[in-house]
Amino acid sequence: MPAASATDSFRFSSDDHPADEAFALYAALYSRGSDVSRGDGPFFARVRGWRLDKVLLFERRLAGVVHARRERIAGDGFDHFVLTHVLEGQVRLQVPGPPRLLLPGQSILLDTRRPMRTEHDDARILTASIARDVIEAAMGQAGRLHGQVLEAPDNLVLTDFLTSLARHGDSLAAAALPALGRAFVDILASTGGDVVRAGREDQRRDLSRREAVRRFVVPRLADKSLSVDVIAVGAGISRSSLYRLFEKQGGVARFIQLIRLDALRRTLDAQDPATPDDVALADRLGFSGPAQMARLFAETYGDSLAAYRAALRDKSRDDPSISKQRWDGWLGELG
Repeated sequence: MPAASATDSFRFSSDDHPADEAFALYAALYSRGSDVSRGDGPFFARVRGWRLDKVLLFERRLAGVVHARRERIAGDGFDHFVLTHVLEGQVRLQVPGPPRLLLPGQSILLDTRRPMRTEHDDARILTASIARDVIEAAMGQAGRLHGQVLEAPDNLVLTDFLTSLARHGDSLAAAALPALGRAFVDILASTGGDVVRAGREDQRRDLSRREAVRRFVVPRLADKSLSVDVIAVGAGISRSSLYRLFEKQGGVARFIQLIRLDALRRTLDAQDPATPDDVALADRLGFSGPAQMARLFAETYGDSLAAYRAALRDKSRDDPSISKQRWDGWLGELG
């Protein structure tokens, strides 16, 4: 199985599309996570995104656009946090309570389980979509964090870290992502002020154990005999702890499926002429066969394996439809 050498990424720019199509394409890109509508003034969007380890990082320049999560929170299953930091411009924000104005130098934590509305006024922002277990490992129970603002000097190191990740996002090695994820937890925990509570040790331990399981599983995807017993011994975790660690992800078997599917999608995205046929590819990634591989891919990513391949052949990696497929897949993996 080829090692992923760089971070999974995508780009979108309204400049690349006719003016009458650009907003519709942008709204479709974010349709899984937000109700997107026009705001005041002309629309503009430039987005770069990278998938790290349990964190999705974005650098965005936005104008004339509104993102809202209200009625959809009851049914879309989102269960992560979004950290937004304003570099330039301003973001008008509505969460429970009076409207707020987020200015350069300020950061805010938003819980996707709770209502929110953001409107961007020629704003350049960094946003990080963060798995709930990462937030809780860094800051303790997350129930009261929705709408909490972090300001200088408390958020300066965090801002520098996110800025550096965005600057080097295209060249980060996949092998470095778990260590960067651990650093992110520690830096987030250091933001200080009344907002932050020390992360619970058991939550940090669980995060570390899940990482240990992933490290054990990834180089062994071709082994169809991977089982709870094998993983428990290899990762040094009891069977009962292993079941508990992945209960929210649908169980250990589902966790392994998702890792295999991620490796499959990365292989397809590379568009390497030497990629083996489906029988050999399924065998190399540990699927029972091509039929199971295709079925799980369609169930997880909402598109058939054949259609995804065809889109990659016919379009560039940064085509909005390909970016949407990648972004939707990332969001599904945050849980």
